[in-house]
Amino acid sequence: MKSYGYNNRISNLELFALMFVFVVGSVLTLPVGYEAGHDAWISVLIGTLAGLAINGLYVFLCHRYPHKSLVEIAHCLLGSWIGKLVGLLYAWYGFYLGGYVLRNFTDMTAAVLLPRTPIVVLGIVMIALTVWTAAKGIEVLSRCSLIILVFIIFSTFIGSVLLIPDMEPANMLPVLDNGWRSVLRGAGGIATVPLGETIVFAMLIPYVNRISAVRRTVFGAIGVCGGLLLVTCVVNIFVLGEIASQQLFPSYTSFMYIAVGDFFERIEPLVFTVWIFNEFVKLSVCLLSTSLAFAQTIRSGDYRIYVLPVGLLILLLSTFLHPNQLDLVEYVKKIWPWYSIPFLIVVPLLLLVVSLFRKKGSRAGLADAKPDVMETP
Repeated sequence: MKSYGYNNRISNLELFALMFVFVVGSVLTLPVGYEAGHDAWISVLIGTLAGLAINGLYVFLCHRYPHKSLVEIAHCLLGSWIGKLVGLLYAWYGFYLGGYVLRNFTDMTAAVLLPRTPIVVLGIVMIALTVWTAAKGIEVLSRCSLIILVFIIFSTFIGSVLLIPDMEPANMLPVLDNGWRSVLRGAGGIATVPLGETIVFAMLIPYVNRISAVRRTVFGAIGVCGGLLLVTCVVNIFVLGEIASQQLFPSYTSFMYIAVGDFFERIEPLVFTVWIFNEFVKLSVCLLSTSLAFAQTIRSGDYRIYVLPVGLLILLLSTFLHPNQLDLVEYVKKIWPWYSIPFLIVVPLLLLVVSLFRKKGSRAGLADAKPDVMETP
């Protein structure tokens, strides 16, 4: 594929892989959506539909104003000062999300794999890798995602098949015995945490080489991620029953049940390895989108000079967020969905309403422009 600038052009397939791996990074670890207990699968269905609607807001804006990121669209629609405020808001969102991704990685790695290693050491290693990758550009990151995508599908399929002997379909019954309230609460978590977090891709969509197909790619990625989440949720409920909602790492706990005879068991470290790559991609996307948002807000010509400082600040933030993983999970389940509403719904909806009142001539002027950042000097 032809190279543009600093490896800053990707195909729609690469965008699909990048979004898929980004979302799966949360699906396989955090117990999001399990508030409804054995009815969590209903939460997944409703949450996926809500996630498609949330993603539709920024996809429509990016399609209406091609070659413009969400920050650049805000500059054009709301003016310089308000546009800068929006840019800082989304730089903060990516930065704060990156802190949680890194802390989730360090806590789980310390709990499962390296209990005697200080979490700051684990964080330094991960930040070093993501800073290098983000500085290389989105094309490098997206091609890594294509490889990781294969391992995710393979491990999920093999794991689900090997867990069939331990599945109890009766764990799904009775349906809706606790009513709709917990189901809707779980759906809100799914729509905002794994699926809504893709708002950071509004900074990266302008660098897709075929903007006309982006809408189909994004909706396809969210739909497939919702399907994977549904499969994962059903498998966890079949295997764990009601205790699935009480686990910090439900999918990891389910894989611990795999045993084929006396010679093929304890394969969860392999699943954990795949998850590490998921977190690597997700943190790299957060770092890249944050650096881009900040660079475009202050009209800087090169986002790469901000990658290292932002990465170090994310590392610092992750060490102070929460005292332990349990506290982090409770925050993500109860606070994060409400915290993220302005970023996922309010601001994109405001931009959408303003854009609908703009004259077509203004729209045409925006569509002709190219992204400011990541272009060859």
